[in-house]
Amino acid sequence: MLKILIIPCLLVLVSGDCVNPVDTYSAYTTTNLPLATETAFIVEFKSQCPDNKLTAVLGSEVLPVYVKPDGVSMLSLVKTHKELPADTYDVDLYDESGIAAYKNFLKEGGDAPKPLKTITISHPGVSKEGLPIQSEFIVMVASLLIWWFANTVKSRISE
Repeated sequence: MLKILIIPCLLVLVSGDCVNPVDTYSAYTTTNLPLATETAFIVEFKSQCPDNKLTAVLGSEVLPVYVKPDGVSMLSLVKTHKELPADTYDVDLYDESGIAAYKNFLKEGGDAPKPLKTITISHPGVSKEGLPIQSEFIVMVASLLIWWFANTVKSRISE
């Protein structure tokens, strides 16, 4: 009876299938409108399956997953603000056989393959932060007012 339980477990370990490639992740999205002309998504995670080459799908975009020298995996996407509005986005991670099945699904239809892991990114959208007037303009007006006041006082004293 014990052999019946041990053999399937060993087969799963030997096969090398990656069941849960990501435990924790961090995500960044662009939120400041004046500083950026496009919206960027950056997702970093530590892969639990370092031998598997992962590929990500965000919406309908197939994105490569890069592995940095420190072992952290990263993916990024940059599009215009209109193409990536405020929303919650799902990033699906596939291994090599999974992405092949996904591309086949896009061509021929049928049932979509199940991703190894889905990462959810909450993008609050871009907004203009801070004052409605630029701070340089406020400083310039204040300087001109101080100069005008000082010049007025000087002209009254000299009369």
